[in-house]
Amino acid sequence: MAELNLFNNVIIGQFVMSGVPIKVYANGRFLMVTDPDDVESPFMGFGMDEDGDMIQFRYSDVDFLSVNGNKVDIETYNKGMAAKFGTGDGEKKEEPKEDEEEGKDKPKEQPSAEDMKDHYIPSLGSLVEISKDEAEAEKLAIDAMKKAGEAKIKAAKEKESELKKKPIEEDHGGYTFGTGDIIRNKNTSCKHHGSTGVIKKVMDLANGMGKVAVYTVTNSGPTYKPGQVLTKTLDQLEYLK
Repeated sequence: MAELNLFNNVIIGQFVMSGVPIKVYANGRFLMVTDPDDVESPFMGFGMDEDGDMIQFRYSDVDFLSVNGNKVDIETYNKGMAAKFGTGDGEKKEEPKEDEEEGKDKPKEQPSAEDMKDHYIPSLGSLVEISKDEAEAEKLAIDAMKKAGEAKIKAAKEKESELKKKPIEEDHGGYTFGTGDIIRNKNTSCKHHGSTGVIKKVMDLANGMGKVAVYTVTNSGPTYKPGQVLTKTLDQLEYLK
């Protein structure tokens, strides 16, 4: 199995789905990835900063991951993969040929989903060793995050109730979404269809590819729950009076 040179959405998404706390360290800051939907794009991902804001990042800018509070860089990940699956050939690697030497300094391309189809998360035991004290500290951190999330849900519901009491006179046929708006996901082909929430932030996508809204969910459904933070393009949303 070929070694990887950088992280991508497949690796990060698999860690998120495993249920462990996962952060990316990109551009000098930690960003927590709270949902696999935040890394559904193969080009750009979203992570929550320490203020609860969703920040966009490129996978090529990810220096390493924080898995359950432990640093995992791409070399550590590759070693974990080798420990779990082996190299696959058992033979000594050949010396690079002359034409390979000439191209060794060329930038590495992002692996595609097809390239990644056989890459799975190695057991966490092969990547990091977590002491009893570290595990207890992590539990306390998770409890604190849970309480913070409950507070955000309460605040979002209070904001929703307050906005519903205000008269709305303008025509929202061509509505421009903004912070504090109450919205609903109207895209029937989206797995989060029917989710409602309060917009936290509206952001521009890279290269002028449109805008996305980050909202805190206030209702329950098969694939979403109150307090969950989702990111959707504006064409998938509708304004709720």
